[in-house]
Amino acid sequence: MKSKQLKRIRGELLAKLAEYSVEWDFDSKKLIVDDLKSMQKQLAQHTNLRGLKYENKFQNYLAKPEEIDILKIDPYLEIVKTTKQRQLWAYATTFWSIPVTTGYGRRIRFLVFDSYNDKLIGIFGLSDPVIGLGIRDRYIGWTKEQKLQRLYNCMTAYILGAVPPYNLVLGSKLIALCLMFPEVREAFYYKYKDKVSLISGKNKKAHLIYIDTLGAFGKSAIYTRLMNWKFIDYTKGQSHLHITANGSWELIKQVVPDDIFDSYKFGQGPNWKMRILKIGLRELGFSEDILSIGWQRGYYNCPLANNGQEYLLGKSNKPKWKDFKKSELVEYWKNKWIIPRLEKLENNLDNFNIAIIK
Repeated sequence: MKSKQLKRIRGELLAKLAEYSVEWDFDSKKLIVDDLKSMQKQLAQHTNLRGLKYENKFQNYLAKPEEIDILKIDPYLEIVKTTKQRQLWAYATTFWSIPVTTGYGRRIRFLVFDSYNDKLIGIFGLSDPVIGLGIRDRYIGWTKEQKLQRLYNCMTAYILGAVPPYNLVLGSKLIALCLMFPEVREAFYYKYKDKVSLISGKNKKAHLIYIDTLGAFGKSAIYTRLMNWKFIDYTKGQSHLHITANGSWELIKQVVPDDIFDSYKFGQGPNWKMRILKIGLRELGFSEDILSIGWQRGYYNCPLANNGQEYLLGKSNKPKWKDFKKSELVEYWKNKWIIPRLEKLENNLDNFNIAIIK
């Protein structure tokens, strides 16, 4: 590509970053972000609001405060399969204040309803995990070969939370507990039991052993002191969302040769996108520091098997499932988090005003 074209694309990329108050310092060769949360909120408005076109169709799926009896909340799950469910999912994501990705590779999305009133409590989505995630890899302690064999048994919760007004009564903590319902790992098993792994080319045992996620900003109040969720460490602060979520991805792809773009794509998930970005940014004269935005996120895991680490290390081929029961998880949520705060939570409903999920 000619230098004039590269200069034009480079200028357009910097202009797009500036739209979100992100600047590239040419002297230090680092990004400057004055207000990270404000930047993420602006990006969210760009990526998440497409679902507003379904507002009239689904606004009745959101509960009114008087339709909620906090002590009678009883969640049930629906897997997103139909067009209607996909549209409801899109509408639900409009309440998120950080950019919502679509997930990578394998993906299962769940709507969570309250059987007391059949209103939507919230959503969660599981997708393929990042291949190269140092925090996770160090914690599990696996070799490259072990990871190649058992990463298939891991999924990442790339979105999780409650919609209004359930977000005002600690509904997001309840959604996080829903990931432990036995039907979630059963849904994973039946969806992928006959699938061949893209990376290894093998038909692997579809046991969902390990779920992880990242807090939106540092540690997350959702997972703090919550049963079976454990904080491990912080990420380094690298991200591609500030570059890919604002339309710059299309610009960067223009400078990556087709043969390289296609060769990296096969079965590589989010790491593939990072590699393509790094190649494109180098072509444009940027260093990889443009990906270091300082967005350190708390890394959490949620093992579903008592022998999860042994299974992921290949030392066991038969999972010993943790004995989670839906009724006990819901009861735990009410006893641990709701009853001690009931008066305050009821006041939250009384003072309800539709707010963006934090």
